[in-house]
Amino acid sequence: MAEAAKAALGVQSLHVVADAGYSHGQQVADCEAAGIVAHAPTARTVNTSSGGLLFTSSSFRYQAETDTCLCPADKMLLRKAVREKDKYTVYAAAASDRGRCALKSQCTNSVRRTVTRHLYEEALERMQARVTPALMRLRRSTVEHPFATIKYHIFGHPRFLLRGRNGARTEIGLAVMAYNLKRMTNVLGALKLTQELQTNLS
Repeated sequence: MAEAAKAALGVQSLHVVADAGYSHGQQVADCEAAGIVAHAPTARTVNTSSGGLLFTSSSFRYQAETDTCLCPADKMLLRKAVREKDKYTVYAAAASDRGRCALKSQCTNSVRRTVTRHLYEEALERMQARVTPALMRLRRSTVEHPFATIKYHIFGHPRFLLRGRNGARTEIGLAVMAYNLKRMTNVLGALKLTQELQTNLS
């Protein structure tokens, strides 16, 4: 969608804002390569199995020069596997450190600690640094209003009546056209909108 918007606007660069549901490491990196700057909170999974008593992944510092992670006790976790499907790398404590660390009781209940790092972690971190509360408020006030208007004032209900992709596409197309006409009428006024339509259609 961002690439289509960039092409439609005919610009070299573009800023796009989305909610956390659109946080996707590879697509963020692809956007950067295409001159598109994405702003969306990163969606992170949180392990609550320990009740918050153990070190989180954020307690481990990634060392790019050695491709390892450094734990709070300054022990290195070595790269063990790459999960291409899930887009992350697994790092695990060395066998020689098992059970010998003074901080083990604060780190893991397993034999040894493992942590994961997203394959596009740098792109996600850059994007997270760009996100501001003001920008997200602007997104909500700009984007959520059309959704609510279409759902409850144009459709009159939150679900499609037609089934199948073609039916849904037709229904949403009519609803968006109705919304745009209502919006233009509110902004320009009915007389000005009629004049503009006559000028552009003649």
